[in-house]
Amino acid sequence: MKRLFLSITKGEEIRFLGHLDFLRTLERAVLRAEIPAVFSEGFNPHMKIALDAALGVGVVADLIYLELRVEDSVSLEEVRERLAPQLLKGIRIHDIREAAPEWPKLINYLNEDSYEAEGPVSGTVDEARIQEETARFNGLDSFVYQRVTPKKVREIDIMPLLTEPVAVRIDNGRAYVTFSFLRTRTGSIQPKDIWKILAESFHMPWMPGEFVCRRCGVYHRENGVRMTPFDEAAFPATTQEPEK
Repeated sequence: MKRLFLSITKGEEIRFLGHLDFLRTLERAVLRAEIPAVFSEGFNPHMKIALDAALGVGVVADLIYLELRVEDSVSLEEVRERLAPQLLKGIRIHDIREAAPEWPKLINYLNEDSYEAEGPVSGTVDEARIQEETARFNGLDSFVYQRVTPKKVREIDIMPLLTEPVAVRIDNGRAYVTFSFLRTRTGSIQPKDIWKILAESFHMPWMPGEFVCRRCGVYHRENGVRMTPFDEAAFPATTQEPEK
């Protein structure tokens, strides 16, 4: 059995495809391509396929990392050649590599997401003031945000989660906000949180809910250094027992 890591795109054509539907779409493409995927055992076997994390509905991604287990009989080039024609418009394969048995699962390895949110501006745009407010936000040591859901209210200090300064630019009547934040075991922030905070607490000229979002990258971040699962230095030699 081989473990494969694939990097793929989720494009505009399937922006509103939810996480589970996106995963089922990939499973069906693998079946149509007649790739000898590995299935779990038991009464209800399922394909051994997993995405690096769930994307929000309406979010596109330059890169999504996918793990797929296949039989030893198929090569990486065969996987690419068979799978590519079966993918929906909006899904494209960038790269494939074989993963060692001892390498961690992608969802455990990747811990940083980078996004760009985009939406229309409203009213008068004072660019100098926008940059002043952006700098004020970036200079904070703490900002406790209350996320309200139907079940509970949760308080999150977002500043320790941000890994890079937030950047804001206005171009042709639209705002573009770029930011990066960590995933944690206790949860994380969401792109809509940053967009809403800047609108409501830092007087940015846009509506809190009017934006679209693109995930620009996903990384393993350690000691200030970013790596992807396709970097040669991503997985140093280890003596861990192979994953069963």
